[in-house]
Amino acid sequence: MKKITKILLVFFILPYIITYSQTSDSLLQRIKDIDISLSEPVETEEDLYLNTVSFQSFYDILSPMGEWIQITKEDIDEDLSDGEGEGTSSQYSKTPDEELMFIWKPETDKNWKPYMNGRWEYTDHGWMWISADKWGNSTYNYGRWWNSPKYGWVWLPGYTWAPAWVSWRMTGDDNYTGWVALSPKAKWKSETGITNSNYNYRNKDADWVFVNNSNFADELNSSKVLSPNENTPLIAGSQRITDIRAEDYMIINSGPDVAKLEQKTGKKFNRKRLRFGKGSLKESVVINN
Repeated sequence: MKKITKILLVFFILPYIITYSQTSDSLLQRIKDIDISLSEPVETEEDLYLNTVSFQSFYDILSPMGEWIQITKEDIDEDLSDGEGEGTSSQYSKTPDEELMFIWKPETDKNWKPYMNGRWEYTDHGWMWISADKWGNSTYNYGRWWNSPKYGWVWLPGYTWAPAWVSWRMTGDDNYTGWVALSPKAKWKSETGITNSNYNYRNKDADWVFVNNSNFADELNSSKVLSPNENTPLIAGSQRITDIRAEDYMIINSGPDVAKLEQKTGKKFNRKRLRFGKGSLKESVVINN
């Protein structure tokens, strides 16, 4: 019998489906009260601005490591005015209470960015980010990030799981790869996915994380990624790759060509299979070679 090598990766991971709680009139309480269940089908559509969804698990995990900030949907739209994608202002009529949401700001140093501390694994769900941040993977498998002019990097909760919610770039010479967290303008719909054709939000050049591809397979941190001062020419000399789609009841983050990265890193990226555990929020994900 062929031996299967198992690598146990322990981090915070939440299930696919979040059910709804209507037990409190308090917006913060609605974030705190949550019932979570696991289900196989991929969400057909995710409404990131649905503030009647409550996020107890996110609240409990993240509160000790940052702060929850109350914000309006118009504030988010104003922050994200540059670029194409789904907004909220013209979608529906709103009451004052429906305007209010909570976002989370982590306690980090000023040079920190999402998807900077950790590593990439190539899996049957595409490229998956394994976070080394102290709060684990919760904010990388769910929700969206953006660099707010007022607050810095903040995270908006979501309820659809993906291996990573990022857009990519690879330079024409295949020597450098970059990625950046998707903003709330990246709205998930299973029939269209999130691609270059329906998402074109322009981040600041400094928001991107770039690495020399010789380091792509490494455990990454601020010492392994390039200085933001080097990003502008790399962005100018690269093509954007945004390709997150539903396939065989899974959400796939395709990203850069694995063959090109294998050539540059000198490493073989065996396509690993993810298995999701059930139980507590400190879940284990087993990656089978």
